[in-house]
Amino acid sequence: MNKTTKKILLNYVLAPLAMTLLLWLIYQQINQRGNISQQWSDLTLQWKNGSPFLLVVVFLLAPLNWLLESVKWKKLLDKIEPVPLKRAFASTLTGITFSLITPNKIGDFAGRILYLRNSNKLRAAIAVLVSNLSQTIVTYFFGIVGLIYFYVLFHGNWPLFALIAALVSAGLLAFIYWRLDLIARWSENKKWLRKIVVALQVLKRYSKQDLVTVLVLSFIRFCIYNFQFLLLINILGAGVPWIAGFLISGLMFWMITVIPSLFLADLGVRGFVAGLLFTNTAITANSMTILAGSYTIWLLNLVLPAIIGSILILTIRLMR
Repeated sequence: MNKTTKKILLNYVLAPLAMTLLLWLIYQQINQRGNISQQWSDLTLQWKNGSPFLLVVVFLLAPLNWLLESVKWKKLLDKIEPVPLKRAFASTLTGITFSLITPNKIGDFAGRILYLRNSNKLRAAIAVLVSNLSQTIVTYFFGIVGLIYFYVLFHGNWPLFALIAALVSAGLLAFIYWRLDLIARWSENKKWLRKIVVALQVLKRYSKQDLVTVLVLSFIRFCIYNFQFLLLINILGAGVPWIAGFLISGLMFWMITVIPSLFLADLGVRGFVAGLLFTNTAITANSMTILAGSYTIWLLNLVLPAIIGSILILTIRLMR
């Protein structure tokens, strides 16, 4: 089986099948919580009666999140090819465009490096990995806290095993993040890495202060994203307690991160995990609201910037 056949099988057969299965499971989750038509009527009523000011806040938090990611990206680029914040912002959006159509968002670097000189693109790709690593570490932190909370409330084997695996993984990721210089030194004498060894030396340019700044920005981004989701579902009538909701939604976003998915399947994964953690555990009885909140946040923070990013890609091509 060649690469083209595998890609077609993955994107046009397996991904739609996975999405269909997950959407069916989501339907079952919602149906178990009562009449779907009534839940939908309640949701639309809450949306109409919701505070316009708070809804505006929810929508404005999305571009704030993009901006913070752009600041983080600019901070990393300053050691490679300093660019204005405006270009870093555009670069971030095009990165989201590429990430949305690749498994687990691995195409992010391909979109970001479009705005840089050819001589710096490989170094910038390494910088993208540093940026994503910082965000992953923060996600693992909130996931671990959420797992501890979940285990205390519900016990069970799977949260315990997941917690142990998350702690081990987080420890390894943190070690790699704080000792990036070791990767650069290790690669110097590896002949099979000779094509990228020069690019890997960029890891030595990031000081501990740089890494702390990037990690703090990642932490703030996650908190904003989490707050945005909780604010929206409570506007829509979920009635989720803030502290418990913050911990469980942190766990939810961690699970979404570690579960491999494609663009189509990602919809199903988000909805299924949200329902599993919020409604199946009786934190809230309003499953339709959780589903609507999850998909709205997905649209605001991923699909909308991806659309803008695709327009920016077109302008780059026209200019060239």
